[in-house]
Amino acid sequence: TNFNATVAGYGFLALAVLIFGQWRTKKIFFAAFFFGIMKTFAAAYSAIPILKTLPLSDEVYKMIPYIATLIVLTFFSKTSQAPKASGIPYDKSSR
Repeated sequence: TNFNATVAGYGFLALAVLIFGQWRTKKIFFAAFFFGIMKTFAAAYSAIPILKTLPLSDEVYKMIPYIATLIVLTFFSKTSQAPKASGIPYDKSSR
């Protein structure tokens, strides 16, 4: 593939994985797997004969992971709570 030095929205998806996974390792694994499947689906839609024949543009398929992210976060972000120390720099000397 070609690398063009962009992050392509992966930071947004990474934050969504943390929120969807509720900062729990097993849940984060399954959330990352879900979003990975969505990204793969968006990249490989042309290999699926049924999807290839639909009159949709490439951009619609590229938006699928982000739309799925917004839908999932709509339902799961209300009950998710970040760790209390989230965003606070670690200072060894304060122990």
